[in-house]
Amino acid sequence: MKKLLLSLAALALVACNSTPTKAAEPYTLDTCVVMDSKLGSMGDPITLVYHGRELKFCCQPCVDAFFEDPDHYLAQLDEEVAKSKD
Repeated sequence: MKKLLLSLAALALVACNSTPTKAAEPYTLDTCVVMDSKLGSMGDPITLVYHGRELKFCCQPCVDAFFEDPDHYLAQLDEEVAKSKD
C-alpha cells in the first residue's frame, strides 16, 4: 500500500511539474534511467516528464525507485548522457 501511495504521489508531482507550453528536454538514451536495461526489454517503456526532463523507464518498479532518490538517478543520467556524447 505504501508503494502504491508513493507511486500516486510521484505521478501527481510529475503532472504538476510538467508544463504543456514548454517542450521537455528529450531523453536520448536507449536504456532505463534506473536499471540501465534496454528500453522495451520488459514491455513498453514508461515515459515521464520530471522538472522539464523527459525520463524513460523499463518498468513501474523502476519509476518507484527513481522517486525514492531522484537526485541520485538524475546525476547518473547526466553521466551517461555525457559519455554518450563522447
